Amino acid sequence: MAIGGQAGGGQNDLRRALRMRHLIMLSVGGTIASGFLLFSGFAISIAGPAVIISYVVAGIVSVAVMACLAELAVAKPVSGSFATYARDTMGPLPGFLTGWNYWLAWVMGAATESVAAGTYLHSFYPSIPIWVTAFIITAVEMIINLVGVLFMGEYEFALSTIKLVALGVFIVLGVLAILGIGFNSPGVSAYTSNGGFFPKGGGAVVAALLTVFFAYVGIELVGVAAEESVDPERDIPAALMRTAWIVAGLFVVSILVLMALLPWAKAGSSSSPLVDALRSLNIPGMVAIFNWIVIIASVSSVDGGIYTASRMLYTQAREGHFSPALARTNDTRQVPTLAIAVTSSCVFIGAILAYVYPASAYIFVASLSSFGFLFAWLMISLSQPLYRRKIGPEGVANLKWKTPFYPWTPIIAIVAVVGALVGQFFIAGSQKVLGISIAGGGSTVVIGVAWTIVWGAYYLLYARKVYTHGDEWRLREDAMAASWIGGPGIGTTASPPTSERKQP
Repeated sequence: MAIGGQAGGGQNDLRRALRMRHLIMLSVGGTIASGFLLFSGFAISIAGPAVIISYVVAGIVSVAVMACLAELAVAKPVSGSFATYARDTMGPLPGFLTGWNYWLAWVMGAATESVAAGTYLHSFYPSIPIWVTAFIITAVEMIINLVGVLFMGEYEFALSTIKLVALGVFIVLGVLAILGIGFNSPGVSAYTSNGGFFPKGGGAVVAALLTVFFAYVGIELVGVAAEESVDPERDIPAALMRTAWIVAGLFVVSILVLMALLPWAKAGSSSSPLVDALRSLNIPGMVAIFNWIVIIASVSSVDGGIYTASRMLYTQAREGHFSPALARTNDTRQVPTLAIAVTSSCVFIGAILAYVYPASAYIFVASLSSFGFLFAWLMISLSQPLYRRKIGPEGVANLKWKTPFYPWTPIIAIVAVVGALVGQFFIAGSQKVLGISIAGGGSTVVIGVAWTIVWGAYYLLYARKVYTHGDEWRLREDAMAASWIGGPGIGTTASPPTSERKQP
């Protein structure tokens, strides 16, 4: 049976139609959104100019996590979900929790992006309710995802190109201003002139990491798209690493420019620090354009969120964790129709909650999203060394793509992600969840852990007893893996059959 869902393939297969440019831009589209364009101000308010270090550290960690994922994706590209790697190395429960937390992270993330776009548009056109904009964006992106994966890929390629060009223009204008070419140069005195480079202390660099990590999340979605890649063995590792370096480079250079153009206290209180930085350069036309870029960025992220979350729900249903109806694909378009519809509906529900209850619901929604993404990064980083241990020295020697600087790469990623989560309890102040005061920003971790426990109970007490269709899929998955490598075993790799790699 065809792996990629070609004509004549399995009824519930996905179509291999995405090429490397789609994979990179889809990932860029999911990453460059309000987490950086809008919420970078919150990270700045935590650490001041020292947030630059936070962005550098998060960039290094994101590259490390993607290197781990690249090795896994090449070794087993027949499954489009890194939850599969957690399942293969740590067991079915960790696999389920990885996939389900990641689904939730994207649903909640897309919900906040739709509200962010609606809020920004509402500031221009007060007559348009925020929830109406969120509904329209979610509905349009759902339709685009239902049309087909190649159409969605081309659409996301266009939106992501706009965002990349916009950030590039911001960097060029900022560098020219700093050098005094065509502008009154502010220099770089803003790095230290308002309380020094560490106005909140060195520990604030760690405290800001969770917020900064939230800007980087999304680059890992290439791993979810592996099952719809024309040539996963060639394209997935290249797309993962190129995206990680592109995003890290853009974010670090942009934050360096931003902190030079704006006093950190002003940037920390801004809804969009990048827009305020452009405004300080007295380029009104560019400010108006960039305001729309911020909206486009959020719309693009909603599209990527619906795509990624629907594919994760599809694979989780195929694994036997939910109804098999969610694992069915359209016969013609070969997209998981019901999974897309359910995911889109949940995105809109999350948007309504965040809009109607902005104080309480937003903390809940944002916490689940942040925790889910970091949980996925942690499980990817753990799966890679456990995978090597499982396949043994001979299997490692046969790997066609290896994580560089092993074992330090996964160690750095694991320590940094755990540090970012633990560090939330040491941020100044506290938050209340259900009347309970939690130190610092620890509510993110507490809510995430509580959610994970609840769904762990769901799996142990219900899903594994009621749904048995996952056994059939896993047998087929093993057979497909064996057909790719010419023999059994999880730990070897090979190219897909030629017919699978020549999809149009």
